[in-house]
Amino acid sequence: MSKKNENSENISRMVDLLRSGAVMLREACPVCHSPLFKVRDEIICPKCQKRVVIVQRDEEASKVLEESVLSTLKGTLVVKVQALEKEIAKEKDPDKLYELLRILVAFLEALERIKRIGA
Repeated sequence: MSKKNENSENISRMVDLLRSGAVMLREACPVCHSPLFKVRDEIICPKCQKRVVIVQRDEEASKVLEESVLSTLKGTLVVKVQALEKEIAKEKDPDKLYELLRILVAFLEALERIKRIGA
């Protein structure tokens, strides 16, 4: 994609955000330096197409990073559990089934621990 087309798409996304009621903020994206937009309770970068969190202190940054990592890990584990469920459903060999169930229990325990931490 050419730079001109990319810039045009970015501007188009910004215009769409403004039309939908988003507010353009003074802050810029720390990655691409594009203006950030507040949409309801979230801040997003239209160029990166990602959520951005603005923090005031290092402690806040650490907490946000921890929450983000745990949330991502939780999502990854859920996807793995779904894939494992499909394997379990079709497995006929008792030894392989036992191993799959051991893995499932480990995933579920990890999800429970993440839940207790608060993610």
